[in-house]
Amino acid sequence: MKTSSALCFSVALANTRAFDDNSGYPRPILVPRVDKLVVDKARRRLTLMGRNRVVRSYRVSLGGEGSAPAGRYTVAGRNPKSPNHLALRLARQAPSAAEHAGGGLQLHGTPDWLGPLAAALKGSDWTTGGIAVANADIEEIWNLVTDGTPVVIKP
Repeated sequence: MKTSSALCFSVALANTRAFDDNSGYPRPILVPRVDKLVVDKARRRLTLMGRNRVVRSYRVSLGGEGSAPAGRYTVAGRNPKSPNHLALRLARQAPSAAEHAGGGLQLHGTPDWLGPLAAALKGSDWTTGGIAVANADIEEIWNLVTDGTPVVIKP
């Protein structure tokens, strides 16, 4: 009985450490739960996939004319101090497509300074080429996705 209690405490302690960095922002969890992100620009959907199953799905906003370029990317970094709440930086996987990368493609939330007015942006194409989700959604995505996760953006 003592062994199972100690094991449960150890697992609980490991899980709390994943969020205990005193930064005020969520950190990625230690064990990846998502192995691919798929953005369907035509449907305005972001789908998080794990083991070929849908883990989560979110409505997205894009830039004018759905300007986020289609292609294969990876999650290349994080910006916890983004003006758009939190942001995941996306980098092209194909070196030959470097001229189209632009260097600034991000999956991000909505501007913090908008407060409750940010809800009015949901479903509209307001970004400057990025992919936006609600702030609660980017917080969840931030915790489920690790750097290096593949991202596919479909037309």
